[in-house]
Amino acid sequence: MPQLADLDLLLSVESYGSVGKAAQAHSLSQPAASIRISAMERRLGLRLLERSPAGSKLTEDGERLAKYARNLMHAARELLEFGPGSQSSPVKHLRVAASPAVSEHLIPEWLNRSGFSFGEARVEVQTGSVDTLHQLIHASHVDLAFIDGWCQAGSHVQKKFREDLVTRYICDDKLAVVVGSRHPWATRPTPLTVQELASAQLVLRERGSGLREFTDELLGTARAPRSYIEFPSSAAIKQAVATSQRVTVLNISTVRSELAEGRLHQVAVDQEMPAKPIYAAWSERRGLPEYARELVETAASKGSPMPVVKPAHTVQSNRLAETNITTAI
Repeated sequence: MPQLADLDLLLSVESYGSVGKAAQAHSLSQPAASIRISAMERRLGLRLLERSPAGSKLTEDGERLAKYARNLMHAARELLEFGPGSQSSPVKHLRVAASPAVSEHLIPEWLNRSGFSFGEARVEVQTGSVDTLHQLIHASHVDLAFIDGWCQAGSHVQKKFREDLVTRYICDDKLAVVVGSRHPWATRPTPLTVQELASAQLVLRERGSGLREFTDELLGTARAPRSYIEFPSSAAIKQAVATSQRVTVLNISTVRSELAEGRLHQVAVDQEMPAKPIYAAWSERRGLPEYARELVETAASKGSPMPVVKPAHTVQSNRLAETNITTAI
C-alpha cells in the first residue's frame, strides 16, 4: 500500500506541475522526491507521471490515483483530530491562506472579531500568490483562501478562479498616496496632481507586483523624469516613507494603523483612486467547515470599519479623502 506521505507528494506534483516545486513544498530535495514517486510507481505497477523539461503532469492512471488520494488525505487529516475526549470537546482546526497584504493586515482582526478563541482552536495561516493559493485549495492543504487583486500583476481575480472553486465577495481595498508626518504634503490644502506625484521622490513596490503595475500605469500619464527606490515589502516602504521626504502609493489596508497614529498621512489626489476586490475562495467539492464559514461571515459582514483618526492639524480637504476600506474588521 502506498504511504500517505507519498500520496500527498503526488497531489502536490499535480497542483504545482513540477516535481521540484512539490519537493520544496514538502521540504525534500528534488532527487528524493523523484525516488519516492518512482518507488510508488514500481509498487503499484503504474506509470503516474509524464516528465518533460517544461514540468511534470499526471498520466491517466496518475489522475485516477490522485482522485482517491485526495479523499484518503482528507480522511487522514480528520483522523489526526481524533483522540481522548474528542467526542465531548472536538478540536477546531482551521487552515487559511491569503495574499500577503490580507494575511498580514486583515486576517488577524477578522479572527479576533469572530468567535474563535486562540486557546481552543488551531489556526494556521499561509501566504502566497494567486496561483499558489489556488494550488493550496486544490490540493486540500487549506480550507479557505482570501485572494485580492494586488498579489499578481495584471490579474483579474474572477477570471483566474478555477471552475471547482466557490467564491464570495468580501470587500474592496482602495489605494492611497501616503507621506510621512514631516513631508510638506502632510498638511497640503489642495489635491495632488498626477504630474506632481510623478515628479516626487517615490518609494515603490518591486516590478512584477500588481501594486507596482498600477502605480506605473498611473504615473505613465505624466511625462516627467522620476526617481524612485524599490522595496519587496510594504513594511519596508512604510519605514522608508515615515521619516523621509519620500512618497508612496499603498493600499489602505496596509496603512490603517499608521494613519490612525499620525505616523503616515494620506494625500488627496485630483482623480479617483481605484479599489481592488478581496474574495474568499474554497473547494466546491469539500465545502466549508463550520468554523471557516464563521470566519467568512465575519470578514464579509457590513459592520463599521476601523476608523482612521486624522491628526488635528490636517486640513479639511484632506479630511474628505477616502481613508477606509469597506470591510468589517
